[in-house]
Amino acid sequence: MEEMDAITPINEAKAIKDRNYFRLLVLLMIFGLLAVIFVLNFQVAVVSGKSMEPTYHDRERLLITTAYWLFGPIQAGDIVVIRREGDLLIKRVAALPGEPIPDAGGFYAPYEQAVVPEKYIYVLGDNREHSEDSRSFGPVPIDQVIGKATIRREEPEGLLP
Repeated sequence: MEEMDAITPINEAKAIKDRNYFRLLVLLMIFGLLAVIFVLNFQVAVVSGKSMEPTYHDRERLLITTAYWLFGPIQAGDIVVIRREGDLLIKRVAALPGEPIPDAGGFYAPYEQAVVPEKYIYVLGDNREHSEDSRSFGPVPIDQVIGKATIRREEPEGLLP
């Protein structure tokens, strides 16, 4: 009987140690899963130029996401990163499919459509005088959107209709 009493504290210590290892393993698995989700759904984009001033400035970093299930679908006013002819551009969504193309400060759009076509968006830079955007290259196919900014900054007064 005395031998059993002497073994019990050792077994108890081993059980506690095993539980601690199990908890650590579960924590590491959760952390690993979160890291994988982050890497697959988020990227950092760097602003280049002054087309988004005064909202964003040259060399400012943005966290963008493709996790629309978490942040919602693309909406007018969202900041998006698009791929255009190999370049990445950061622009604001001015109109969605089926919406009228906005008057962008008197610029003439070089196409005849009065509304944004299906599966396209119309994007503008916040600094109209220094932005190459949908006014010059037309609506952007939605599949060219790399992601949208996770923290939404409001556009300066009067930029969108």
